[in-house]
Amino acid sequence: MRQLSPNAQLVSDIFDEVAKGNGAPFWEACHDDVVWRTIGEGSWSGEFAGKQTIIDEVFRPLNRALAERATIPTRLVDGGDVIVLQARGKNLTRDGQRYENDYVFVIHFEGGKIIRYEEYCDTELIARVLPDRIAAKSIPIPK
Repeated sequence: MRQLSPNAQLVSDIFDEVAKGNGAPFWEACHDDVVWRTIGEGSWSGEFAGKQTIIDEVFRPLNRALAERATIPTRLVDGGDVIVLQARGKNLTRDGQRYENDYVFVIHFEGGKIIRYEEYCDTELIARVLPDRIAAKSIPIPK
């Protein structure tokens, strides 16, 4: 079996932690100026630059929209400074709908840090199941 590059091993380790509900290693691996891009034209699509912007504009609204969240890797392609990860989402919205999207993440590294993260997925499913991203920012989180 071929040994993974340091970047591919890091991605593998990050998703092991994400599966346990620990997102901290992902953010630690990101460059401060990381760019997140989700394909498509919907409210969840676009390009967001900088860790805090990505947290505020993508992850906080997503956490408000989803009651349960899991991303299970299914295949990792090691390209050294570009890692491709296929994954399956196993999610549940706060209003009880299943949201199980298929993903391809193209993760670009520079100097051992994630500098660009591209998300390819079924944007029609997003539009059908998730609330508008801006509206999701104001969804109250149950205590």
